Amino acid sequence: VLLGAFSVGTMIGMTSSMIPGIQNNTSPPQIQINSQQASWLAAVLTLSGMIGGVLAGKVTEYIGRKYSSIISGLPFIAGLLLISFAREIWMLFVGRILTGIGLGLISFVVPIYIGEVATSETRGMLGSGNQLCIVSGILYMYGMGSILPWRSLALSALPAPSLLFLLSFLIPETPQFLLMKNKRSEAKFALQWLRGFGTDVDDEYHELEQSITSDVKFASWCDIIRDSSLRTPMLLSLVAMYFQQMSGINCVMFYAKSIFQNAGFVTSSQLTMALLLVASVQVVFTVISCLTVDRIGRRISIVVGAILMSISLAAFGLYFHIVYYHYSQHPHNNLTWLPLTSMAVFIAAYSVGIGPIAWLLVGEIIPIRARERAAALSTGFNFFMVFILTLVFSDMLKVMTSQGTFWFFAANCLLSIVFVGTCLPETKGRSLEEIEQSF
Repeated sequence: VLLGAFSVGTMIGMTSSMIPGIQNNTSPPQIQINSQQASWLAAVLTLSGMIGGVLAGKVTEYIGRKYSSIISGLPFIAGLLLISFAREIWMLFVGRILTGIGLGLISFVVPIYIGEVATSETRGMLGSGNQLCIVSGILYMYGMGSILPWRSLALSALPAPSLLFLLSFLIPETPQFLLMKNKRSEAKFALQWLRGFGTDVDDEYHELEQSITSDVKFASWCDIIRDSSLRTPMLLSLVAMYFQQMSGINCVMFYAKSIFQNAGFVTSSQLTMALLLVASVQVVFTVISCLTVDRIGRRISIVVGAILMSISLAAFGLYFHIVYYHYSQHPHNNLTWLPLTSMAVFIAAYSVGIGPIAWLLVGEIIPIRARERAAALSTGFNFFMVFILTLVFSDMLKVMTSQGTFWFFAANCLLSIVFVGTCLPETKGRSLEEIEQSF
């Protein structure tokens, strides 16, 4: 299932190499695109991802997690083939829309499936694997983008969704979903398959059976809004997604290229190596998150990450403030170390904190009968936030200045600490049924 998360990463990482490749392509067949079309070609991925994320709830409610994982691979495959063999600009847009829908579908399925099949001891590690595979996919596409033309780049993204489609036939449906459908013998067999046929699963199965009785039905939107035990975890997951995007990750990545250029990375190959380095830092520290989140807990991970992110964002703002107001008087001052250090600290902190844990929480805190709708809303909301921030970011820079924008995101990171301290429960080492009971 994590092949789906890797596929998400390839779609995100492909944009930065594909669009310049289309614009600079001189070999036939050429596709002419202007700057506005290029912007929409980038934005349509998150827009269609938002649609796919919202639709995913209904899809999984009817066909289950396993078959949702299977069909998620199909829009990726169709979209990538359409992009690779495109002759007209509309083919590029349709290809991006299809891959965006697949991106939204699988972004919903991965945390839900992992949350339902993992043991309480390994759920944090496997859930953080979602973000690990996303950043690994980005790193892979940065590497491929440095050596392949844009049509071949699209084809190089095909293996992950193709394997997702094929290998998902071999995995079981989750025991929780089968119990919701009153398929008790199949649910116990699936649990036995997951834990190993030499393992006694009777106690775990009885706990599941007690929490998901035959009269439990999928909750409607009215049920979720009225019932605080459903409404509260949904709101918590939405706030976690808000703080993930308002941490300023897109702001930092937007400035990455100019920061490296100011630091002396001027040639195309040097900039490519620098961006590969950034993606590698994300991968390394997300691995650290996978290995530590079940030991130190979700709350401490988010708080430590938020403190480091707020400090590094404040330093970013200070750098732009100094450059804007003082550099003209003191041009000999070399401050390139400040944004480089700030960026490294920020990316490391994001990768061990709110980056992976926001997705992990979606699969942990939302009760099973509200999961289809509430988790779909959280997934769609995440892509909506990405789209809105991409849309208004240039206006924020004009109105708030660069330093003001970074300080604004730093303030949001500090607010996330208040949110964790006052509202977010610890889920480390607790079964999904225990977490549900706590609400």
